[in-house]
Amino acid sequence: MSGYPDVRTDLPWTPDAMKGYVGRRRRPSEGIHDPLLVTVLALEVDGVRAVLAGLDTLVVSAEFTAGVRDALAAEGVPPANVLLGASHTHSGPDLFAWWEGDPAAAPAPMAAEHTVAAARRALERLEDAELAFGLGSLDYASVNRRDEARGAIDPSVTVLRVTSARTGASLGLVVGFACHPVTLDYSNFLFSADYVAALRGTLATAYPGAITVFLNGAAGNINPARFPYEQRANIYIPQTLENYPVYWGGFADAERLGRTLAGEAIKAAERALPLEAAAPEARVTPLRLPLKRGEALQQYLDFMHFTSEAYCRSLTEPAELESEVQAIEVGQLRIAALPGEVFVEIGLAIKQAAAPGPLLLVGFANDDVRYVMTDDAYVAGQYETVGTPLAAGSAVAMMAAAKDALVLV
Repeated sequence: MSGYPDVRTDLPWTPDAMKGYVGRRRRPSEGIHDPLLVTVLALEVDGVRAVLAGLDTLVVSAEFTAGVRDALAAEGVPPANVLLGASHTHSGPDLFAWWEGDPAAAPAPMAAEHTVAAARRALERLEDAELAFGLGSLDYASVNRRDEARGAIDPSVTVLRVTSARTGASLGLVVGFACHPVTLDYSNFLFSADYVAALRGTLATAYPGAITVFLNGAAGNINPARFPYEQRANIYIPQTLENYPVYWGGFADAERLGRTLAGEAIKAAERALPLEAAAPEARVTPLRLPLKRGEALQQYLDFMHFTSEAYCRSLTEPAELESEVQAIEVGQLRIAALPGEVFVEIGLAIKQAAAPGPLLLVGFANDDVRYVMTDDAYVAGQYETVGTPLAAGSAVAMMAAAKDALVLV
């Protein structure tokens, strides 16, 4: 396992505007609060290799993932065995210049180079290790932003713990949790991993020398809860003409949530049960998602302020958006990687269909398709309804592909 700092920390970014909130418009970043990282877990069992990478970015694209997979194939890692998960921090750059700027000058190639370098370094440092899987629950620090009081959340905190077979020391932790990294609001203009930074820092203190790979879950409609958590209120405060502009959180909130999540991850890690060693087996199942057409699609493009001609063409020309669902099995552990911002109800349904046995469900993985929503979530005037290019029927397609990838009934 290896960490590789500084996906990019020189300023200004090109394009230099921060992305994650429409309200930021074109104002450039002002510096760095904490470095944006890519951290990697590399596995090899019986000569078969796999790579799990967590990146402090808003999204990754299919082209980005394909490039990293191609590069790592030269290191003996089958493309299907490479998983890239974006943390979905809203305090990062427009990595692919979809919103503005010159795509040729976008920082995606540099981020890809660092991702490949991190994976190579992890592969070079392979040592005999033991895997264990732990499951915890954090049921008060997140809310369903569609229904704060009664809406579904996924409280599970999944931990894959890696320890040295020689010394017993922790080499790293893969932590999964479903929650938008949006404790920092759009008044923040410092690059940051949001609560993920405090999660990693706390775990680094508890497990010196170990690297934390954070993989977000099906968090399309899951936000941090506002403190005090018992109020069950969304950290995001709805804006109106009367209260605009309104802000909701800062670095103290990010640090509190990161430490809180780290506490539950430590409990899960200490209760983790050993996994049997087995060569990684991966499946990549094609996913075809129905696209909005006509006025509905144009409304999405206008609302999101997309200016990239290539990105707009990728949505307006085909009838469906092609993507993938990935499954990687390592012994009893199954890892399911879903593209885009998948609503929690879909993730919970996949988990239910996949039970029993250890399962790590990853969202924002390998591709960006925007919000994947249940049909009943398409409610006029709701942000996600406008903020996705996908039409109703996307959840059914996602479920079918996930079942194929995980070989479920």
